[in-house]
Amino acid sequence: MNRVHLAIAASCVAVAAVATVAVWQTNPAVAQEAFAGSWDVVNVQPAPWTQGSSTDKPYVNEEVARGRITFMPDSVQGPDFLNCDKAKYEIAKVPPDYLFEGGLTDPTRQAKELGFDGGEILQLSMGCVSGDADIGMDFDLISEDTAVFALDNMIYTMKRVKP
Repeated sequence: MNRVHLAIAASCVAVAAVATVAVWQTNPAVAQEAFAGSWDVVNVQPAPWTQGSSTDKPYVNEEVARGRITFMPDSVQGPDFLNCDKAKYEIAKVPPDYLFEGGLTDPTRQAKELGFDGGEILQLSMGCVSGDADIGMDFDLISEDTAVFALDNMIYTMKRVKP
């Protein structure tokens, strides 16, 4: 093999390696790593869309409000209904309009008030079928160590548990 063939072969190996890394980075188990580990709920507040509404009454789930949620590659441990032995994750970067299933009435302003920086937001969608129940929840990353989710017209803020 001459130098030209070696150079072409080396280039092909480099391209294959980059392609493998690109595919690897979109793997749901790998994408979930931004959320991997344990998180403690540290704050609960009424969701912005409940202000002035007579139908969207906030309800604090005390078990969740005092809870710890742990995301593992294939499962979730947490307050009763969040426990899942066969979790499925999807990850996406979304604009503020997608937060809380589109529930914000002024997404850009309200997202900033919740602590988001105004750019795209890393969102983990967790799905689980457990017995007779299906659950789907979105978790949104404000920063490396802070995330939020909505439940029963309340916004729950979580902080990552440091080892």
